Amino acid sequence: MRLSVQLFIYLYLLATYATGQDKIEWSFQFNASRCIEASAKIETGWHLYSIHLDPSAGPVPTAISLEKNKSIALTDPWMEQGNLLRKFDPTFGAEMSYFENDYTLIAPLSVKKQTTVKGELTYMLCDDKRCLPPKTIPFEINVTPFESKN
Repeated sequence: MRLSVQLFIYLYLLATYATGQDKIEWSFQFNASRCIEASAKIETGWHLYSIHLDPSAGPVPTAISLEKNKSIALTDPWMEQGNLLRKFDPTFGAEMSYFENDYTLIAPLSVKKQTTVKGELTYMLCDDKRCLPPKTIPFEINVTPFESKN
């Protein structure tokens, strides 16, 4: 019985330690260029997969979705910024497209009236030896229409 309790405590602490480590920090904003931005700072040694990665290749590609909102419309598809790396990964047996250190997803937005844009971002991080489970995070961004100056 005592061994079972010790094993439970050990596994609980191990799980807490593993899930408590943040390898990436996300920020969301509506910038002066009237674009939604989802930016990430990725811990050294870890990488984040591109939105254009074939999902059948193995790792989960980054994905972003917005809730329906009649006050906004995307004017162009999502674009990625950062240093895109393409390498053959023997673990997955395929060429992978991923980013390290800094990553930004950008989408131009047409805003009819002030509103809150809600959405979700799903991503997966890996290093050279292991991958963390995919994670989905919700976000909210306040947006306002562009006001032209005459």
